[in-house]
Amino acid sequence: MPNEFEARQEDKLRYRYPNGGESYLDLVERLKPIIIELERQRCDVMIISHKAVLRTLSAYFEQVDKELLPLISIPLHTIICITPTPFGKSEQRIALDLE
Repeated sequence: MPNEFEARQEDKLRYRYPNGGESYLDLVERLKPIIIELERQRCDVMIISHKAVLRTLSAYFEQVDKELLPLISIPLHTIICITPTPFGKSEQRIALDLE
């Protein structure tokens, strides 16, 4: 597994995990239909997902370059509220107190 760790560190965007894993670029393609549906929504939407999916959605809505996608910070145990605005979006992060 050390070789896998090194390969992933070299190129997190394109790295595919063994045995059918997907890269961030694969994930971008898989999420395109979801993003189209999210853009159509006129009511609140709640998304609960893994960090990679949340990074990918965040990169789209924040218009982040794909090369930077794997580096987007997505904290654990946090509600991220994204609100469309006329000139982009506003974001609010609410950390959950789990104790």
